[in-house]
This record gives sequence, C-alpha cells and structure tokens, in this order.
Amino acid sequence: MWKIKQIAEADFGCEERMPGEKLKCLVILEDESGNVHCLETEDEWLTEQGLNEGSEWKD
Repeated sequence: MWKIKQIAEADFGCEERMPGEKLKCLVILEDESGNVHCLETEDEWLTEQGLNEGSEWKD
C-alpha cells in the first residue's frame, strides 16, 4: 500500500504554465517497506479525490 508522503507544486523553472494549463503537483509516495515513487498529477484531480499528505494512494 502506498501513502502520500509529500505533495509539492511542480517546478516549471524558467518556463511558466501555458494559458489554460492546470496546476500540477509532484506527489511523493512511500510504501510500508520504505520504497519511494514520485509522480506528477493535476492539483485539481488531487482535490477532487480528497487526497492529501498521509492519504492512501489507490492503484
């Protein structure tokens, strides 16, 4: 089972989001063995799913 360890705003560096592009977040997941997995997803989707740091990530 994966849990959300951290959620951070994705870094666009010197590039800004394109007009209409949704805000993306970097999500860091950790399982009970300490394995870590990082992925990027839309902030809006996380909110719709009710996911926050500490939430269980469903495959």
